[in-house]
Amino acid sequence: MTPNQQIEMHLLHVLQEDTPSEYSFGYYFPFGYLVTATGYDLEIVRGFMRSMRNRGLVQYGTGFQEDGYVSGGGYTLVPAGLTHLRNLREEVRNEKQTADDVSARNRAEAVSWASTNYR
Repeated sequence: MTPNQQIEMHLLHVLQEDTPSEYSFGYYFPFGYLVTATGYDLEIVRGFMRSMRNRGLVQYGTGFQEDGYVSGGGYTLVPAGLTHLRNLREEVRNEKQTADDVSARNRAEAVSWASTNYR
């Protein structure tokens, strides 16, 4: 997994996990919240969120007050983003399994080598 994929996964995870339970999609988070929740700089969050918006993984929306004035804007997770998040999580699980398999194979080879060379 690339560093960019890790950042995307972290941002999408925040959008999914911090959305109140009464919303499946459509709860919008402003940049400030995402910066605080992830610890990334504003420029990083802004760039990644715009990239994911352009790819259809998140949606940008603005909120309005009762008097019609804009009260702010933010990003929400959309179904394609949830699918992408699940794929990234699966990739992490596969990488961990591969690393565990390699580690077990290396241990077995080391034991075999040691038993052969240190009799």
